Amino acid sequence: MKKLPALLLPICFAFVHELNAQILYTESFNVILDTSKTVKGSFMPSFRYRNVKKEFIEISNTADISFRHNNHALTLANKLEYTLYGNENLMSGGYVYVEYLNIQDRLWAIEPYIQIHWQETRGLEQKYAGGANLRLRVIAQPSTGIFVGLGALYQYERWNYSGVPESIPLPPNTPDIQTNQLRGSAYISIKKRLGALFHLDVSGYYQPSLGQVPTSHRLASSSELTYNITQYFGLSLLYQNSYDSNPVVPVNNLFSDVNLGITVSF
Repeated sequence: MKKLPALLLPICFAFVHELNAQILYTESFNVILDTSKTVKGSFMPSFRYRNVKKEFIEISNTADISFRHNNHALTLANKLEYTLYGNENLMSGGYVYVEYLNIQDRLWAIEPYIQIHWQETRGLEQKYAGGANLRLRVIAQPSTGIFVGLGALYQYERWNYSGVPESIPLPPNTPDIQTNQLRGSAYISIKKRLGALFHLDVSGYYQPSLGQVPTSHRLASSSELTYNITQYFGLSLLYQNSYDSNPVVPVNNLFSDVNLGITVSF
């Protein structure tokens, strides 16, 4: 997907947070539950190196913003990546993500969402997904938050073979593959303040393909440590990985990502 549809360009440049393989790390976005703020957001320009088929260097900018009014919250997130992939320069990945929270009480919330997602370096041309989770607050304290979610999503994906390692032989003129799947969705999220200067954000995700459990599933984790230089500026070290037990095309099952960036929040 080398060009975004024209209707999405204003959104992409207005909210220009996290992309990796086939799973969005949605718990890396703002959670505007345990705060008196009505608007909360962040953006993070970054430099990245990845272990994929060719030498990969990426410059990207990611952002999210959340709005809350009474028991309703809306989160918008977006990312654009510019990549040097071997001898190629390309707009290699990105997403648009929209999530609505209907906050029922201090314990739980209903969490429907939709997303558009692409990642050319892996061969993911297009992904459209929508679903909903039941989100539970296990712990909600000023310095510690633990959340779990359980739900399902429906997704459409279109893959090509550009991310397949050269060691795997492929027939000529191999057509793209399109899939439609219903998946379960479960996550756990831990957010912890470490003293006055550090913040730790750890999350894990499990998405089994319904009807093919346990032979087809996706696992992912995200760990982010932020050093808060001031109230609004910080340095973030982010490590993420994902595992697909049955990839649509024969890319590596395990995919990892390290990102060091400057975070600006408000």
